[in-house]
Amino acid sequence: MVMARKSDLLVCTTLECETKEEMVASMEKAKEEGADLVELHLDSMSFSHISEVEQLLSQRTLPAIVSFR
Repeated sequence: MVMARKSDLLVCTTLECETKEEMVASMEKAKEEGADLVELHLDSMSFSHISEVEQLLSQRTLPAIVSFR
């Protein structure tokens, strides 16, 4: 049986926030707590224009999976 080493694992956390600012702050907290990447649930956000999503993606501090259910 082969056990995975810490370096072989990536930790991904899901972020569900209502605003771009909350999402960026949550991403920073996830990074501080050891996350390697985040899943950004955009369906939880209230945004009025796609430019807000573009801004969020440009401000991200971790690699991201973007989902919209």
